[in-house]
Amino acid sequence: MSVEILTPQQFEASTKPLPAPAAPVAPQARAAEPPSASSPPRPQPSSAAAMIRPTEMLSAKTLADPRSRQARADLATFASDERMVQLCNLEAMDQIRRWRADFQPEQVVPYATAEEKITGTTIAANGAAFRSRRNWYGLKFRCQLAHDGESVVGFEFLVGDPVAREKWDELGLPAVH
Repeated sequence: MSVEILTPQQFEASTKPLPAPAAPVAPQARAAEPPSASSPPRPQPSSAAAMIRPTEMLSAKTLADPRSRQARADLATFASDERMVQLCNLEAMDQIRRWRADFQPEQVVPYATAEEKITGTTIAANGAAFRSRRNWYGLKFRCQLAHDGESVVGFEFLVGDPVAREKWDELGLPAVH
């Protein structure tokens, strides 16, 4: 698995939809010498960092653990949309923890820099953040739930840079107690 560390600007750019491809433009003639076979290729614009797409969903196993009894009881009291968001937040923490053991996610805020979007049983959180080891980090995720909205069936994510401490209050990210 390859991982790319992004600046906040790169992370923000990676969460924006790609523009529609433009019509091909004929290359301009060069007044200088023509390119030779030994000329290095022109650099291509870098594509947005690839989302990590785990093949195993983890939140159901976490919730099945006897230590999660209170979490299961709490989820049962939530409205459908809130329950789906909380299931996806749990999946995000589990997947990040499995992806990199040095992260110990303890909280996810799916709307830190942009509101999450719920479309049917899909949640897209392009402006999320998670707290790990007393720091907040940018996060982007897409979470697909089963038709009944009761379990996660697909998930992909991208971890961004640490969120600057001076932005925590502005973004509604609780300070560490």
